[in-house]
Amino acid sequence: MVRPLRKRTGTGTGTLYVRRAAVEAEIAELEQLGPSELLARCQSRPKSAVGFVSPEAILYFVRTIDPANHHHELLLNILISRTMRLLPKSDGTGGTTVDIGRLSIRDRVLDAFVDLLLADQTEYDERLDYFEINFNGAMAKDRLDASAQVWTESNRSEALENEDEEITAEVESAVEHYDPFDPDELDKKDYRRMLDGAIDALPPLQSQIVEMLRQEIPITSGDPSILTISRVLGKAEKTIRNQRDRAFATLRRRLERKEGLQ
Repeated sequence: MVRPLRKRTGTGTGTLYVRRAAVEAEIAELEQLGPSELLARCQSRPKSAVGFVSPEAILYFVRTIDPANHHHELLLNILISRTMRLLPKSDGTGGTTVDIGRLSIRDRVLDAFVDLLLADQTEYDERLDYFEINFNGAMAKDRLDASAQVWTESNRSEALENEDEEITAEVESAVEHYDPFDPDELDKKDYRRMLDGAIDALPPLQSQIVEMLRQEIPITSGDPSILTISRVLGKAEKTIRNQRDRAFATLRRRLERKEGLQ
């Protein structure tokens, strides 16, 4: 029988968390396998492969198999490998340098997740229950939280000269109706690669703003509970918009130049 989750909604007095029906069925099927066969199934890649096992199901077995069992360590390694694929790569443009910001985000998210797994081995940790419901969603939230922390810390020591200076008419014209995250363009592999490189080359503040816009974080909000770019970076809305426009103008110029060379 599949072990139920223990966390409840609200302040702990609501309904119990429940896995997706497909995951429940998947776990029930996998529980009929022997340890070696289960391990082989969990190693199936990619997602389109026959017998692919969801990260939610792998986490379930990592939490329920005795840590002293040799298969537990192997399953844990598979889960960590899956987790690493969801985190930002630590290398910069071209893969020849290390991006300290990305490396810091990657380390924070991974360390926090491993800490949860270790704590759960000693005593059931309800914080992992959400990962069994939506593993990718939980990782995305942790990545966003870590990104906000890193951006805030970075912004304390880095600033642009004349960051509040009014943008020129040339910049206004360049960014009018321009969206570097146009879905049609993002479908093109070469465009995504060039965009990542162009963003990395921006000044730190502009790069941070563009990355947060890519994650659909609003510039500002009247709701104090909502994470905003202005709040994370400690900058006025006008400053954020000025730097966004300058960044977009630069991105447009660089991307159009690169496309013209292809």
